[in-house]
Amino acid sequence: MDAATIEQKFPFITREYLQGILRREQCESAITVDDFKVVAPLAKGENYSSDILRVTVKYSTGSHNHRTQTYIIKVSFARDEDADVLDAYDVFKREIAVYDVVLPKVEQLLGSIGYGKRLAPVAHAIHPTTVKHFVFEDLSLQGYKPAERSVGLNFQQLQLVLEKIAKFHAATAVLYTIEEESMASHHYRNISEDVPHFYPLFQNSMLACGEQAAHWPTTKGKIAAKLIALEKTIVTKGCRVYTRHEADFNVLNHGDLWVNNVMLKTEPSGRLQDAILVDYATGFFGSPAIDLSYLLFTSSANDVTVEDFDLLLQHYHAELVDTLTKLKYGRKIPTLLDIQIELLRKGHNGVMFSTFLIPLRLLEDTSNADLGGLLGTTEEAIAFRKRLFSHPRYQDRMEYLLNFYDRKGYLD
Repeated sequence: MDAATIEQKFPFITREYLQGILRREQCESAITVDDFKVVAPLAKGENYSSDILRVTVKYSTGSHNHRTQTYIIKVSFARDEDADVLDAYDVFKREIAVYDVVLPKVEQLLGSIGYGKRLAPVAHAIHPTTVKHFVFEDLSLQGYKPAERSVGLNFQQLQLVLEKIAKFHAATAVLYTIEEESMASHHYRNISEDVPHFYPLFQNSMLACGEQAAHWPTTKGKIAAKLIALEKTIVTKGCRVYTRHEADFNVLNHGDLWVNNVMLKTEPSGRLQDAILVDYATGFFGSPAIDLSYLLFTSSANDVTVEDFDLLLQHYHAELVDTLTKLKYGRKIPTLLDIQIELLRKGHNGVMFSTFLIPLRLLEDTSNADLGGLLGTTEEAIAFRKRLFSHPRYQDRMEYLLNFYDRKGYLD
């Protein structure tokens, strides 16, 4: 990325700014930045709520040693139409609250029971005003790589992600009993009657999925008709998913728990070693079934069966109970049956998101893959959505899931 583009779009990225971050991170006041380079590491369509940059910094220490460091900078969209939509959902405010308020206390709680694995990347700088942005560690330096979007997550990878989210859920549930104010920024409903910006996305996706399902052997007829009818009630159902009841077991949901937000680390032998979750911008304090349905329904690889869903929920529940017990959670600990019932009550969330996130996973040409392409009414946006839902591999997973959804009553 050339200097003129950086200065125009990201004027805060300067030698002086990066020098300050390095000095704070390394507690070394004699660091001098010699040069830096900015690239966009993700293709368009890999992220829909911000610009993601990788900054490589060449610097010298007081002893004149020459070194290199890289950071990931997440920047709020400069495009007015996208920024307005996302501002309505307070996505940066919520992620700032996770890093400033929630994660330090969650890590302290989990550390008290001997759990030292990390749940999120380190944030070296957070700026909530002007050009809103975060400066994160570059996880690739530690061997983490993005999960393979088009393939999805296999059973073992899902197990590991569910272990991490179970720890996060348990610790946030405990934290809420100690300090209710810690969740103050996360009562905002991701789907609500007050902010209609994404209504067309869900409604159009139901219709588009129904049109495709009308041509598939096991979904043509009844299931396709249910999807098309669901367009009229989907928003109301979504609002109910994000309605929290104080008497229920509630946790801080990641809120966007799908394959795009999972970084995996493997050993040289190929053995899966760790997973870290990124992008905590749409967290919501409510039913854990929001995260569970979102992950399982949008991001499971094609060979993960609905029987595997039960095994994965059992695995999540065991991790959740173990952590809640060790943290001496003072309220009723949910049984596995409770979690299964929650998934029945709130699993419609996964239905809403899987209809369009699965084809987004498969899309090769992402040149128009932004919020405008998903929500807009221009010819370009309409053409993008037509390509999205007519992908030849969409049927591979969606037909299987639609039959599962129908058996569970999610389409009624």
